[in-house]
Amino acid sequence: MVRRMALLAFCLLALAAATATRSAPAPTRAAALEQRIRAIVAKSHGVWGVSVRHVERHESAGVRENERFNMASVFKVPILVELFHQASQGKIALDERVEWKDPGRYFGSGVLQAMRPGLNPTIHDLATLMIIVSDNAATDQLLARVGKANVNARLRALGLTKTSVDAGTREHTLEAFGLRDPKYRDFTPADVARFDFQAHEAEIERNQRQALRDCHNCSTPSEMSQLFEKIVSGLAGDSVATNDMLGILSKQQFNQRLPRLLPVGIRVAHKTGTVTNPVWVVNDAGIIYLPNGEHVVVTAFSHGTDMNQDEVQLKKAFNDAEDTIAEIGKVVFEYYTPRPPK
Repeated sequence: MVRRMALLAFCLLALAAATATRSAPAPTRAAALEQRIRAIVAKSHGVWGVSVRHVERHESAGVRENERFNMASVFKVPILVELFHQASQGKIALDERVEWKDPGRYFGSGVLQAMRPGLNPTIHDLATLMIIVSDNAATDQLLARVGKANVNARLRALGLTKTSVDAGTREHTLEAFGLRDPKYRDFTPADVARFDFQAHEAEIERNQRQALRDCHNCSTPSEMSQLFEKIVSGLAGDSVATNDMLGILSKQQFNQRLPRLLPVGIRVAHKTGTVTNPVWVVNDAGIIYLPNGEHVVVTAFSHGTDMNQDEVQLKKAFNDAEDTIAEIGKVVFEYYTPRPPK
Protein backbone atom coordinates (compact mmCIF):
# COMPACT_ATOMS: atom_id res chain seq x y z
CA MET A 1 0.00 0.00 0.00
CA VAL A 2 2.78 2.41 0.95
CA ARG A 3 4.65 1.61 -2.23
CA ARG A 4 1.50 2.20 -4.34
CA MET A 5 0.92 5.55 -2.65
CA ALA A 6 4.54 6.57 -3.19
CA LEU A 7 4.31 5.57 -6.85
CA LEU A 8 1.06 7.52 -7.22
CA ALA A 9 2.62 10.59 -5.62
CA PHE A 10 5.61 10.34 -7.95
CA CYS A 11 3.35 10.07 -11.00
CA LEU A 12 1.31 13.08 -9.89
CA LEU A 13 4.47 15.15 -9.42
CA ALA A 14 5.75 14.10 -12.84
CA LEU A 15 2.40 14.97 -14.41
CA ALA A 16 2.37 18.34 -12.69
CA ALA A 17 5.89 19.10 -13.89
CA ALA A 18 5.04 18.09 -17.44
CA THR A 19 1.88 20.19 -17.38
CA ALA A 20 3.81 23.18 -16.06
CA THR A 21 6.37 22.77 -18.82
CA ARG A 22 3.68 22.57 -21.49
CA SER A 23 1.73 25.52 -20.16
CA ALA A 24 4.73 27.82 -19.65
CA PRO A 25 4.34 30.68 -22.10
CA ALA A 26 6.91 30.82 -24.87
CA PRO A 27 8.82 34.11 -24.78
CA THR A 28 7.71 36.68 -27.33
CA ARG A 29 10.39 38.40 -29.37
CA ALA A 30 11.36 41.96 -28.60
CA ALA A 31 12.00 42.81 -32.24
CA ALA A 32 13.08 46.43 -31.75
CA LEU A 33 15.57 45.46 -29.04
CA GLU A 34 16.94 42.64 -31.16
CA GLN A 35 17.50 45.05 -34.04
CA ARG A 36 19.50 47.36 -31.77
CA ILE A 37 21.64 44.49 -30.50
CA ARG A 38 22.33 43.31 -34.03
CA ALA A 39 23.49 46.80 -34.95
CA ILE A 40 25.90 46.85 -32.01
CA VAL A 41 27.53 43.50 -32.76
CA ALA A 42 27.61 44.18 -36.51
CA LYS A 43 30.27 46.85 -35.93
CA SER A 44 32.26 44.67 -33.52
CA HIS A 45 35.17 42.35 -34.21
CA GLY A 46 34.93 38.61 -33.65
CA VAL A 47 31.94 36.29 -33.46
CA TRP A 48 29.09 37.26 -31.14
CA GLY A 49 26.24 35.43 -29.47
CA VAL A 50 23.74 37.37 -27.36
CA SER A 51 20.61 36.32 -25.48
CA VAL A 52 18.25 38.64 -23.60
CA ARG A 53 15.32 37.36 -21.53
CA HIS A 54 12.98 39.64 -19.61
CA VAL A 55 11.82 37.46 -16.73
CA GLU A 56 8.45 39.02 -15.91
CA ARG A 57 7.40 39.99 -19.46
CA HIS A 58 8.47 36.65 -20.99
CA GLU A 59 10.22 38.52 -23.79
CA SER A 60 13.43 37.53 -25.51
CA ALA A 61 15.87 38.81 -28.10
CA GLY A 62 19.13 37.48 -29.40
CA VAL A 63 21.85 36.99 -31.96
CA ARG A 64 23.31 33.53 -32.65
CA GLU A 65 21.69 32.63 -29.35
CA ASN A 66 21.54 28.89 -30.02
CA GLU A 67 25.16 28.47 -31.15
CA ARG A 68 27.70 27.01 -28.73
CA PHE A 69 30.44 29.28 -27.38
CA ASN A 70 33.29 28.75 -24.94
CA MET A 71 31.92 29.86 -21.56
CA ALA A 72 35.37 30.77 -20.23
CA SER A 73 34.90 31.48 -16.51
CA VAL A 74 31.13 31.74 -16.87
CA PHE A 75 31.30 27.94 -16.49
CA LYS A 76 31.73 28.60 -12.78
CA VAL A 77 28.02 29.48 -12.49
CA PRO A 78 26.87 25.87 -13.10
CA ILE A 79 29.37 24.77 -10.42
CA LEU A 80 27.81 27.30 -8.03
CA VAL A 81 24.33 25.95 -8.75
CA GLU A 82 25.35 22.35 -8.10
CA LEU A 83 27.27 23.31 -4.96
CA PHE A 84 24.21 24.94 -3.42
CA HIS A 85 22.04 22.04 -4.52
CA GLN A 86 24.28 19.63 -2.64
CA ALA A 87 24.37 21.97 0.34
CA SER A 88 20.56 22.04 0.38
CA GLN A 89 20.57 18.24 0.43
CA GLY A 90 22.97 18.15 3.35
CA LYS A 91 25.77 16.59 1.30
CA ILE A 92 28.09 19.56 1.75
CA ALA A 93 28.41 21.96 4.69
CA LEU A 94 29.11 25.47 3.42
CA ASP A 95 30.84 26.40 6.69
CA GLU A 96 33.29 23.48 6.46
CA ARG A 97 36.88 24.68 6.37
CA VAL A 98 39.38 23.48 3.77
CA GLU A 99 43.13 23.80 4.16
CA TRP A 100 44.79 25.77 1.36
CA LYS A 101 47.69 23.92 -0.27
CA ASP A 102 49.82 23.94 -3.44
CA PRO A 103 49.58 27.59 -4.56
CA GLY A 104 52.12 26.97 -7.32
CA ARG A 105 49.84 24.48 -9.08
CA TYR A 106 47.17 26.83 -10.40
CA PHE A 107 46.91 29.06 -13.47
CA GLY A 108 45.18 32.30 -14.22
CA SER A 109 42.85 34.49 -12.22
CA GLY A 110 42.25 34.67 -8.50
CA VAL A 111 43.97 35.47 -5.23
CA LEU A 112 44.50 32.12 -3.53
CA GLN A 113 47.57 31.30 -5.58
CA ALA A 114 49.18 34.45 -4.16
CA MET A 115 48.54 33.24 -0.60
CA ARG A 116 50.86 31.03 1.39
CA PRO A 117 49.69 27.55 2.41
CA GLY A 118 47.91 27.21 5.73
CA LEU A 119 44.79 29.30 5.17
CA ASN A 120 41.52 27.59 6.07
CA PRO A 121 38.74 29.14 4.00
CA THR A 122 35.23 27.74 4.23
CA ILE A 123 33.47 26.12 1.29
CA HIS A 124 31.32 29.25 1.16
CA ASP A 125 34.49 31.38 1.01
CA LEU A 126 35.72 29.31 -1.94
CA ALA A 127 32.38 29.76 -3.73
CA THR A 128 32.56 33.51 -3.17
CA LEU A 129 36.14 33.70 -4.47
CA MET A 130 35.21 31.52 -7.47
CA ILE A 131 32.58 34.04 -8.56
CA ILE A 132 33.59 37.54 -7.45
CA VAL A 133 37.30 37.36 -8.42
CA SER A 134 36.99 34.28 -10.67
CA ASP A 135 39.48 32.37 -8.52
CA ASN A 136 40.68 29.35 -10.49
CA ALA A 137 42.17 27.52 -7.50
CA ALA A 138 38.89 27.83 -5.59
CA THR A 139 37.02 26.64 -8.68
CA ASP A 140 39.07 23.49 -9.13
CA GLN A 141 38.72 22.58 -5.47
CA LEU A 142 34.95 23.01 -5.58
CA LEU A 143 34.57 21.14 -8.89
CA ALA A 144 36.55 18.21 -7.47
CA ARG A 145 34.26 18.26 -4.45
CA VAL A 146 30.88 18.39 -6.23
CA GLY A 147 31.93 16.32 -9.28
CA LYS A 148 31.71 17.18 -12.99
CA ALA A 149 29.14 14.45 -13.57
CA ASN A 150 26.88 15.97 -10.92
CA VAL A 151 27.24 19.47 -12.39
CA ASN A 152 26.21 18.18 -15.81
CA ALA A 153 23.37 16.14 -14.33
CA ARG A 154 22.08 19.30 -12.63
CA LEU A 155 22.22 21.15 -15.95
CA ARG A 156 20.21 18.39 -17.63
CA ALA A 157 17.68 18.39 -14.79
CA LEU A 158 17.22 22.11 -15.42
CA GLY A 159 16.58 21.43 -19.12
CA LEU A 160 19.94 22.63 -20.45
CA THR A 161 21.17 20.14 -23.06
CA LYS A 162 23.82 22.16 -24.90
CA THR A 163 25.79 23.27 -21.84
CA SER A 164 28.57 21.10 -20.44
CA VAL A 165 31.33 21.39 -17.87
CA ASP A 166 34.07 19.12 -19.20
CA ALA A 167 37.19 20.35 -17.42
CA GLY A 168 38.46 22.32 -14.47
CA THR A 169 40.57 25.43 -14.93
CA ARG A 170 43.94 23.60 -14.85
CA GLU A 171 42.93 21.10 -17.49
CA HIS A 172 41.19 23.73 -19.59
CA THR A 173 44.19 26.08 -19.45
CA LEU A 174 46.65 23.37 -20.49
CA GLU A 175 44.31 22.43 -23.34
CA ALA A 176 44.19 26.07 -24.46
CA PHE A 177 48.01 26.13 -24.51
CA GLY A 178 47.96 23.02 -26.71
CA LEU A 179 49.42 20.80 -23.99
CA ARG A 180 46.97 17.91 -24.28
CA ASP A 181 49.34 14.96 -23.92
CA PRO A 182 49.11 13.11 -20.57
CA LYS A 183 52.77 13.93 -19.96
CA TYR A 184 51.75 17.58 -19.46
CA ARG A 185 48.97 16.78 -16.99
CA ASP A 186 50.96 17.87 -13.92
CA PHE A 187 52.51 20.95 -15.49
CA THR A 188 52.60 24.02 -13.28
CA PRO A 189 52.76 27.67 -14.41
CA ALA A 190 56.53 27.44 -13.86
CA ASP A 191 56.72 24.41 -16.17
CA VAL A 192 54.72 26.23 -18.85
CA ALA A 193 56.99 29.28 -18.56
CA ARG A 194 60.03 27.04 -19.23
CA PHE A 195 58.39 25.07 -22.04
CA ASP A 196 59.80 25.58 -25.57
CA PHE A 197 56.58 26.19 -27.51
CA GLN A 198 58.45 27.05 -30.69
CA ALA A 199 60.15 23.65 -30.77
CA HIS A 200 56.71 21.98 -30.49
CA GLU A 201 54.86 24.40 -32.77
CA ALA A 202 53.20 21.79 -35.00
CA GLU A 203 51.99 19.74 -32.03
CA ILE A 204 50.72 22.82 -30.23
CA GLU A 205 48.77 24.16 -33.22
CA ARG A 206 47.27 20.74 -33.95
CA ASN A 207 46.12 20.38 -30.36
CA GLN A 208 44.73 23.89 -30.18
CA ARG A 209 42.68 23.39 -33.33
CA GLN A 210 41.34 20.17 -31.85
CA ALA A 211 40.44 22.05 -28.66
CA LEU A 212 38.39 24.51 -30.68
CA ARG A 213 36.56 21.66 -32.38
CA ASP A 214 35.93 19.85 -29.08
CA CYS A 215 34.43 23.01 -27.55
CA HIS A 216 34.90 21.91 -23.94
CA ASN A 217 33.11 24.00 -21.29
CA CYS A 218 30.74 25.40 -23.89
CA SER A 219 27.17 26.65 -23.75
CA THR A 220 24.77 28.71 -25.85
CA PRO A 221 23.79 32.28 -24.99
CA SER A 222 20.18 31.12 -24.77
CA GLU A 223 20.90 28.33 -22.29
CA MET A 224 23.09 30.52 -20.10
CA SER A 225 20.33 33.12 -19.97
CA GLN A 226 17.88 30.36 -19.08
CA LEU A 227 20.13 29.27 -16.23
CA PHE A 228 20.28 32.79 -14.78
CA GLU A 229 16.53 33.13 -15.23
CA LYS A 230 16.03 29.91 -13.28
CA ILE A 231 18.33 31.19 -10.53
CA VAL A 232 16.52 34.50 -10.08
CA SER A 233 13.11 32.80 -10.36
CA GLY A 234 13.96 30.33 -7.59
CA LEU A 235 13.92 27.31 -9.91
CA ALA A 236 17.61 26.42 -9.50
CA GLY A 237 17.54 26.05 -5.72
CA ASP A 238 15.48 26.57 -2.59
CA SER A 239 14.90 30.07 -1.20
CA VAL A 240 18.02 30.02 0.99
CA ALA A 241 20.24 28.84 -1.87
CA THR A 242 18.65 31.32 -4.29
CA ASN A 243 19.28 34.31 -2.04
CA ASP A 244 22.83 33.19 -1.30
CA MET A 245 23.73 32.59 -4.96
CA LEU A 246 22.29 35.94 -6.02
CA GLY A 247 24.12 37.64 -3.16
CA ILE A 248 27.45 36.19 -4.29
CA LEU A 249 26.83 36.99 -7.96
CA SER A 250 25.93 40.58 -7.00
CA LYS A 251 29.33 41.04 -5.33
CA GLN A 252 31.16 40.58 -8.65
CA GLN A 253 34.38 42.63 -8.70
CA PHE A 254 34.83 42.75 -12.49
CA ASN A 255 32.24 45.31 -13.56
CA GLN A 256 33.70 46.79 -16.73
CA ARG A 257 31.33 44.87 -19.02
CA LEU A 258 27.54 44.60 -18.55
CA PRO A 259 27.28 47.07 -15.62
CA ARG A 260 29.78 49.67 -16.84
CA LEU A 261 27.39 52.11 -18.55
CA LEU A 262 24.41 51.56 -16.26
CA PRO A 263 23.28 54.19 -13.76
CA VAL A 264 24.96 54.20 -10.36
CA GLY A 265 23.21 51.89 -7.91
CA ILE A 266 21.76 49.44 -10.45
CA ARG A 267 22.30 45.92 -9.17
CA VAL A 268 23.78 43.36 -11.56
CA ALA A 269 24.30 39.74 -10.49
CA HIS A 270 26.70 38.40 -13.07
CA LYS A 271 29.81 36.42 -14.02
CA THR A 272 32.48 37.37 -16.51
CA GLY A 273 34.78 35.10 -18.49
CA THR A 274 38.01 35.70 -20.41
CA VAL A 275 40.39 33.46 -22.37
CA THR A 276 43.50 34.39 -24.35
CA ASN A 277 44.33 31.14 -26.20
CA PRO A 278 43.90 29.65 -28.73
CA VAL A 279 41.50 32.51 -29.66
CA TRP A 280 40.40 35.38 -27.43
CA VAL A 281 37.12 34.98 -25.54
CA VAL A 282 35.34 37.85 -23.74
CA ASN A 283 32.04 37.04 -22.01
CA ASP A 284 29.59 38.34 -19.44
CA ALA A 285 26.26 36.92 -18.29
CA GLY A 286 23.88 37.88 -15.54
CA ILE A 287 20.78 39.58 -14.21
CA ILE A 288 20.09 43.31 -14.38
CA TYR A 289 17.71 44.45 -11.63
CA LEU A 290 15.45 47.10 -13.19
CA PRO A 291 14.23 50.12 -11.19
CA ASN A 292 10.61 48.87 -11.32
CA GLY A 293 11.54 45.65 -9.52
CA GLU A 294 11.64 43.49 -12.65
CA HIS A 295 14.61 41.53 -13.97
CA VAL A 296 16.24 41.13 -17.36
CA VAL A 297 18.88 38.49 -18.05
CA VAL A 298 21.65 39.23 -20.54
CA THR A 299 24.27 36.85 -21.88
CA ALA A 300 26.98 38.12 -24.22
CA PHE A 301 29.48 35.58 -25.53
CA SER A 302 32.23 36.45 -28.01
CA HIS A 303 35.42 35.06 -29.50
CA GLY A 304 38.05 35.89 -32.06
CA THR A 305 38.94 33.98 -35.18
CA ASP A 306 42.75 34.30 -35.32
CA MET A 307 44.85 31.99 -33.17
CA ASN A 308 47.53 33.02 -30.69
CA GLN A 309 47.52 36.78 -31.18
CA ASP A 310 50.23 38.88 -29.57
CA GLU A 311 49.67 41.01 -26.48
CA VAL A 312 48.98 44.21 -28.43
CA GLN A 313 46.30 42.50 -30.55
CA LEU A 314 44.78 40.81 -27.50
CA LYS A 315 44.57 44.05 -25.54
CA LYS A 316 42.77 45.77 -28.39
CA ALA A 317 40.40 42.82 -28.85
CA PHE A 318 39.61 42.74 -25.11
CA ASN A 319 38.98 46.49 -24.94
CA ASP A 320 36.75 46.44 -28.03
CA ALA A 321 34.79 43.44 -26.76
CA GLU A 322 34.30 44.97 -23.32
CA ASP A 323 33.04 48.17 -24.95
CA THR A 324 30.57 46.12 -26.99
CA ILE A 325 29.23 44.24 -23.96
CA ALA A 326 28.90 47.49 -22.01
CA GLU A 327 26.92 48.98 -24.89
CA ILE A 328 24.67 45.92 -25.02
CA GLY A 329 23.99 46.27 -21.28
CA LYS A 330 23.14 49.95 -21.70
CA VAL A 331 20.82 49.37 -24.65
CA VAL A 332 18.96 46.57 -22.86
CA PHE A 333 18.57 48.65 -19.70
CA GLU A 334 17.30 51.70 -21.60
CA TYR A 335 14.89 49.59 -23.65
CA TYR A 336 13.22 48.30 -20.49
CA THR A 337 13.58 51.56 -18.54
CA PRO A 338 12.11 54.21 -20.84
CA ARG A 339 12.55 57.80 -19.80
CA PRO A 340 9.35 59.54 -18.71
CA PRO A 341 8.06 62.17 -21.14
CA LYS A 342 9.06 65.75 -20.39
